[in-house]
Amino acid sequence: MKKLISVLLASSLTAGLAVPALGEGMTAGTYTGTGTGMDGEVKVSVTVDSTSITGIQIEEDNETAGVGDKALSLIADEVLKNQSLAVDSVAGATVSSAAMKQALADALGQAGADVSEWRSREVPVETVDEEFEYDVVVAGAGYAGIQTALKASLDGAKVALVEKLGIAGGTSIFSSGAFVAAFTEEELPEKMQVWIDRNTETVNSIDKDKLTAAMGNSPEIISLYTDMDIDGKPFMETGWGVEPSEKALKNASTIKLADAEVHPKGGEYLLSTLMKKLEENGVDVYVNTPVTELLTEEGRVTGCVCDTKHGVKTFHAGTVVLATGTFARNEELCKELDPGAEYNFTAASSGDTGDGITMARALGAAVYPYQHKMSGIFAPDPYDMPVVGQPWNSYPYDCLLINSKAERKVSETAGTHFQMEYFIEEDAPDFGWVVMDQEIADRFLNLDKYLTATENGSSYLEAYKEDSLEALAADMNMDPQALTETVSHYNELCANGEDVDFGKAAEYLKEIDEGPFYAVKEYDLTRGEYGGIVTNDKAQVMNEEGTPIKGLYAAGLISSGDLLGDFYPGMEALGICSYMGFIAGREAAAEALAE
Repeated sequence: MKKLISVLLASSLTAGLAVPALGEGMTAGTYTGTGTGMDGEVKVSVTVDSTSITGIQIEEDNETAGVGDKALSLIADEVLKNQSLAVDSVAGATVSSAAMKQALADALGQAGADVSEWRSREVPVETVDEEFEYDVVVAGAGYAGIQTALKASLDGAKVALVEKLGIAGGTSIFSSGAFVAAFTEEELPEKMQVWIDRNTETVNSIDKDKLTAAMGNSPEIISLYTDMDIDGKPFMETGWGVEPSEKALKNASTIKLADAEVHPKGGEYLLSTLMKKLEENGVDVYVNTPVTELLTEEGRVTGCVCDTKHGVKTFHAGTVVLATGTFARNEELCKELDPGAEYNFTAASSGDTGDGITMARALGAAVYPYQHKMSGIFAPDPYDMPVVGQPWNSYPYDCLLINSKAERKVSETAGTHFQMEYFIEEDAPDFGWVVMDQEIADRFLNLDKYLTATENGSSYLEAYKEDSLEALAADMNMDPQALTETVSHYNELCANGEDVDFGKAAEYLKEIDEGPFYAVKEYDLTRGEYGGIVTNDKAQVMNEEGTPIKGLYAAGLISSGDLLGDFYPGMEALGICSYMGFIAGREAAAEALAE
């Protein structure tokens, strides 16, 4: 039986496939082409002879570490292999894929090629239905899935890790790479209390017994990572984390914030390092391989089916672990499980469409009664969000931040994890208004761009400039008296030099008392949705009767409703992925090997 390790590369591996006819007329040489990427220009060198591309070199880019930069390389390999610009974009990195194709087209045009002909060349696709046998199959290659696959393989299981997108990593690639953790057993009670204290439990309660079972693995996980030479260390006095890679540092160097310091993220380094370790340990990784059905036999999950572009791939297994992430990009699930969330913009992975939740529920899996959005970041343009993943906001801290009712509910410097709950809208995307005078507005990033877009009738960008607060309130569809009263009270705080309401530092207290006045709508983009399906402390998926579904496990944010309180305070998400992934890998391997 042929093993298809990467479905992405399968199209060119089979002999006998038709090769596109190559045109002539190019002038041999090396040409530099450019394209517009997610975070800047992509520059490539393309070497050609008279009929074909013979080499591609990526010269410069600032695409997102672990996502965009990988897409550039994958597209280059496919174009070189197929001699066509009609290769598929990399799922999960469409902007970077398009930038690479644009840069290649630019270079080919300089060489004298008929670019439209290169773009129309058919890329052969091999379609083969296949069946595989594994002890454990893990669906979803985010942090939880990677951790699960690694632990199961270390415990002796034959493991497959299948991912619907073209790149592993999921939303965790954009994370800090840090989580609340204990380095020793003696530290466990203290760090568990840190976790609990960071959560508000007015509405939703944490399962303390399950948290104990989860965090109890913390010292072993950190020791395992240390033995693997993963460069980790204490993080913010509350946990463990890693340093960012050089590429992540480069990404961060281009981010501009009005007042806050940019914090480079280590998630990409952590995940890419773990991926190398699990592949060294014999885990087979399949990308572009979405799980579309769970196989069952006599009430037990016995594998899964993946309906891919290259054929149906059936995985038979002793156990299956769902680590498919959140449902933030599934409008119907948002509407059902967390009403109002369907309106929100999100920075969650494009793969977070709730597939695992849907498949588990089809087998009778229960869902947590509490489902909630994860705090994200305030951004004026939800489609241009270079600061997503940063702990602070892009606006100047001496602005006034209010909700849709003109209420100031929290300090402008509080950080998005703690601000989000004050800006929830029932039938619209969650948002706040940034109100400024000219002195403050001069430091608001890209303000002229937003003002122009608003004047031109943008359907979502809103930025206004008026000589009076009353006129500004009309633009914001807000009660003018409420706005003027809020601004007046805020100015009193500023004049007194003390924010007795919310404790904003005196250095950011500046009166907003002279026009022109400005207002910019900032959307509260989410990082995802937590809650999901119910699991026990062994990561087994539970049915509505409270009984485990045999052979089925889940790890990560797909099952997180009993480990977080009323909101997501940050750093706990990776902890859930790490701890529950470790447990799921251990338990799924033990069950599969015992059969």
